[in-house]
Amino acid sequence: MLTRLLRSFINIAVLLSALGVAPLLALAHFNAPLAAMLGDFASSHLPNPTLLTREKRARERAQSQLRQNRIVAAGRRASNRGVARTATKMAHATGNRVLLRGAGALAVGWVPVLGASADVISLSEDFADICELYYVLDKLFNRLELQDSDLYRENYCHVPAQGLEKVREAARQAQFSWEMR
Repeated sequence: MLTRLLRSFINIAVLLSALGVAPLLALAHFNAPLAAMLGDFASSHLPNPTLLTREKRARERAQSQLRQNRIVAAGRRASNRGVARTATKMAHATGNRVLLRGAGALAVGWVPVLGASADVISLSEDFADICELYYVLDKLFNRLELQDSDLYRENYCHVPAQGLEKVREAARQAQFSWEMR
């Protein structure tokens, strides 16, 4: 008796669910939003998701990765702009100091002792400024990934002509990403 009652209950449940699901599936054949809704429902409650759901998830993952890559690239560009702006300001300030010292040494150069001491002071400060400029160049080169040598650490401050030749050589060998397109 109990098995008969249980079998009847299962038959009624299957019949009612078929009567409810069949028109829904027929409508889903002609209605894309309803089909997507049924696909989402099936993917969340069934072990094997539908092809539409898998494609939608793959597209969402690809779009998310693309969006993430764009955000990282924009952050990198903003960081590079900030470093370049700071380095440019440092280079301008250093160049202005060199010019002012040169003008001062020229103005007092006609006085024998004072002119010689002004030249010595000017040259020592110029040496320090050249080292600072090489430090700025190294930072910019590292950002652009142009060379692997380090002008500041290799101490090209006392031979600026050789340091500038290394800079020229690195610039000749450089291939920028905007030139490759």
